[in-house]
Amino acid sequence: MKTTLFIIILVAGMFSHAQNEISEPIIRNISHAKIGEKIKIDSKLLGIQKEISIGLPDAYSDTTEYPIIVVLEAELVFESFAALTRLMAKVNQIPPCIVVGIPFYNKHLEYAPKLSAHPKSGNADQMLNFYDQELFPLLDSMYNCKNERIIWAHSGLGGLFCTYILIGPDEQFNGILSSSPNLKLMDEYLNNTDTFDRLAEKDTVFYYLTIGSKETVSSKGEARTDIQQFKQSLEKDAPNNLIWKFQLNENNDHFTNAIDTYIDGLILYFQEFKRQNTYDTH
Repeated sequence: MKTTLFIIILVAGMFSHAQNEISEPIIRNISHAKIGEKIKIDSKLLGIQKEISIGLPDAYSDTTEYPIIVVLEAELVFESFAALTRLMAKVNQIPPCIVVGIPFYNKHLEYAPKLSAHPKSGNADQMLNFYDQELFPLLDSMYNCKNERIIWAHSGLGGLFCTYILIGPDEQFNGILSSSPNLKLMDEYLNNTDTFDRLAEKDTVFYYLTIGSKETVSSKGEARTDIQQFKQSLEKDAPNNLIWKFQLNENNDHFTNAIDTYIDGLILYFQEFKRQNTYDTH
């Protein structure tokens, strides 16, 4: 049975009511921030309230469609990355985009697929369902979003989540930027003969995998063993619909690698996909 949803919005002390067709009810409260807006969503799928940060491009227009860039660990990087995104668009390196910042509350509960070594893991698919059924429909109703989505995450289970998006059943993202992931936790997913089977059935995907040279790297300058092994798997078995690049970022530590991955990954993504799509970067 279809549920009719009344969304209550509190802005400057006034109430307005709107009807929506989302299958699960959501309540949102919008407040303005220095670089954009913050939205609090009561997620029925997750059973918690999520605070989402929205960074709109300069001169945002309701007549223009904008790609969405999802940034995890938003509690640390959102304001910096939203500003970087505006700057890159201003100098015509990428088109104007909407940045969606999602904070980490509990990495194991929210972002890990089921891992035998981590009994609290296993909710990555639930998080992706939240994006698909609650978050993105709400954003589409509020802003003029293009059906084009890129996701960035850094470190341990954040980068691992991005790699799970790549090889798992999810098809929401065109571009995946994975900075310094801990892929050794995903051995049970990455070292199988069918690792890329689901990926091969998707539309074209861009995947950017990086690590900094000042992280755990061998004396020969080779990446950490787990990342190196996945790189070799990509070289050997990646399907034709995958556009991918591995980068060992010289002189980067764990934190500076996050910034370079975001900047370089977005530029590379739009360069590669510009061959298939037309973008107005002005």
